[in-house]
Amino acid sequence: MKYLKYFFLTIFSLIILSLLAVIYDLSYYDPSYVNRSAITFSKKNINSKKIRKIYSSIEKIPYILGNQFLDSHKRFWEVEDENKRNSLPSTIVIPAKKENFKKGTEIENIERNYSNWTRSHGGYSNLRFSNLDLINRSNVKDLEVAWIYKSNDVKKSIQANPIVKDGFIYFPTPGNFIVCLNAATGKVIWKYKVERGFHAAKRGLLLWKDKKNKILRLIFTNDDQLISLNAKNGKPIKDFGDNGIIKIGSSPTTPTIIDEQIVIGSIIPAVEIYDVYNGDLKWKYYLRKIDKNLVNARDFKGGSPWGGISSDNKNGILYLTTGNAAPYFVGIQRPGKNLYADSVIAFDVRNKKIKWYFQETCHDLWNNDIAGPPILTTINKYGKRIDVVLAVSKTGNTIILDKNTGEPVFDFVKKKAPVSKLPGQRTCEYQPSLELPEPFARNEFKLEHITNKSKEDRDHVLKQVKESNYGFYPTHEIEKFTISYNLWGGAQWPGASVDSDKNILYVTAHDIPTKFKVFSSFDINKNLELKNNLLDIGKNNKLDDLEGYPGITPPWGSLTALNLNSGKILWQVPLGYFDELKKRGMKDTGTANFGGATATAGNLVFVGGTLDKLIRAFDTQTGEELWSYELPYIGSAPPTVYAVNGEQFVIIPATGGMSLARIYPDLVEQGDAFVAFKLKKN
Repeated sequence: MKYLKYFFLTIFSLIILSLLAVIYDLSYYDPSYVNRSAITFSKKNINSKKIRKIYSSIEKIPYILGNQFLDSHKRFWEVEDENKRNSLPSTIVIPAKKENFKKGTEIENIERNYSNWTRSHGGYSNLRFSNLDLINRSNVKDLEVAWIYKSNDVKKSIQANPIVKDGFIYFPTPGNFIVCLNAATGKVIWKYKVERGFHAAKRGLLLWKDKKNKILRLIFTNDDQLISLNAKNGKPIKDFGDNGIIKIGSSPTTPTIIDEQIVIGSIIPAVEIYDVYNGDLKWKYYLRKIDKNLVNARDFKGGSPWGGISSDNKNGILYLTTGNAAPYFVGIQRPGKNLYADSVIAFDVRNKKIKWYFQETCHDLWNNDIAGPPILTTINKYGKRIDVVLAVSKTGNTIILDKNTGEPVFDFVKKKAPVSKLPGQRTCEYQPSLELPEPFARNEFKLEHITNKSKEDRDHVLKQVKESNYGFYPTHEIEKFTISYNLWGGAQWPGASVDSDKNILYVTAHDIPTKFKVFSSFDINKNLELKNNLLDIGKNNKLDDLEGYPGITPPWGSLTALNLNSGKILWQVPLGYFDELKKRGMKDTGTANFGGATATAGNLVFVGGTLDKLIRAFDTQTGEELWSYELPYIGSAPPTVYAVNGEQFVIIPATGGMSLARIYPDLVEQGDAFVAFKLKKN
């Protein structure tokens, strides 16, 4: 009996120790958050695979017990009532704000880019517009290559928009170097090797004049590192963290600076604040809101500000656009609206709080993240000059909000959306269906979109469509495809370019329909294992015709000019072509593209990123293509425009493109070229 007692005591102790080990591995200590407990518990903190497996089993218990004993949990697993949804009004409207605006910014105070371009996307406002007009529509035909820089390290996609100051240009290379070149000749001034990681300065860099120490600092992220270099020689700033490097929450985007503080948006998701001089962490703010009144409410993944940030430095306000909640196509484990995913957010840095937020897609099941960075500008509306923040999205929408309050300046129309067909899944009653600003891309798949390239192609696509769910925000169904534009549709991470003087937005987009299939769902009654957050999603497939081209009518890629004052599209043209189809006479199809547009005061908009490898210049007034040049590889980031010694240059990273290669792996070759153009000398 004595030994039996010790045996059970030992077993009990092992169980307790195992539970304590699980709790310890679940925990994470970080006292820097101003709106979150210093100790948090999350599955993503777990390091041990065995403990993760144990926790996955424990994670099922609340679902199983709740379903057995609580009526609210039983109702959670019921399929949504379609009749109840049908009884709701067909549309609702968030009315446009028409009065009580703060005094608008004078146009003279808008950020200007002439000789210099000191932050990727053209400054703290992300306008990506050049006020130079030496190259214009009358002489753009005379553009020629000024120089080509090849890194000769690795061939890999570069998405960062180069920056320029005082005749020197800076950008990352595929081999994870940061280089400084003579912006007039392309001659290397210095190179800095980022020792770890693969995407240093992935979405951009920042130059900041340190008046206190009389140096120009080059600041960028490298996944979970923030790096500060002396821009003159490429040497790390020794007093900044550990020899120029500090650890941060992972961030792919360009930092900004407010009140001598480096501000980043991390994928945690969080706003993080660091001292610009020594890199010391000051505080963080957790960017998520959970409705704890909902059954099975819990923290979720995703919703990160990976598309970019902008800032109103005078007033200390940070603006962020956020991605969608995860798991991307399934919301069973993340009930509710999933704030602040798919949103534009204004964050008051000085008072450490969210000033306002505006969510586009509610409880996203379609990958509708706002992938491009927010843009700060002014428009003429209701007889006033209005400060606005705008964002372009994968839905083809242009969201224009009062910069101070977050209220839309056009009626924001929402249409009744369908219910889910999956147990435990709850969709939002309404989703955006905007009339103004006019959508620049297709969002809702319709039968009339199906290709007419040939009868055989049409029949092939029609058969796929008949076996699928589609339409306005279609919901998933077991063993049935769902067709949507939004994964590879609308505006992607390059975002848009804005001419603040003329109040015109230029945006690249594409329409590539995709189909998804749900293979199995969590069955609470059969007590199946939790797999991939309750739902297994098959790989995504493009809805293609027999030859592998998009199974819809062109254009499949486009460049659009949108009047921000009226919300009306001024013009839209196809962007790019497929070589084989062009030979057959189909030259204006457009293609998927991930380059982005940069407009100039010379009445030009420069665009790359298409499968045909061309960089093009379009007339901003008519959309007419005025010039093109075939690059060594596909343009992979937006062009930068600058001036040196009285000459204007246009440079574009031509490295193929990672995102484009995921859609067309056989057509995209990765590269290592950076190509600069200028006018021929007479």
